[in-house]
Amino acid sequence: MASHGLLTGEEDWVHSGEPLPLADGVQALPCLSVNPGTGAVDGPYVVIGWDQYTPEQAEALGAALIAMARRARRP
Repeated sequence: MASHGLLTGEEDWVHSGEPLPLADGVQALPCLSVNPGTGAVDGPYVVIGWDQYTPEQAEALGAALIAMARRARRP
């Protein structure tokens, strides 16, 4: 079997998308892991800072932030 990538171990299993800069150097990063031996998939997740969210949790967080920003704009 050909090597999967340059890294070995679990680090080679993580596949990520383009990061989204949020604030103060914090980024949101879509990712999932695929075991190269079995093909088992874990994810997808959205990693924000050091925390991992399911897509549904990330969407709820985004909706809550939008609602808070809208309330803050009201006089």
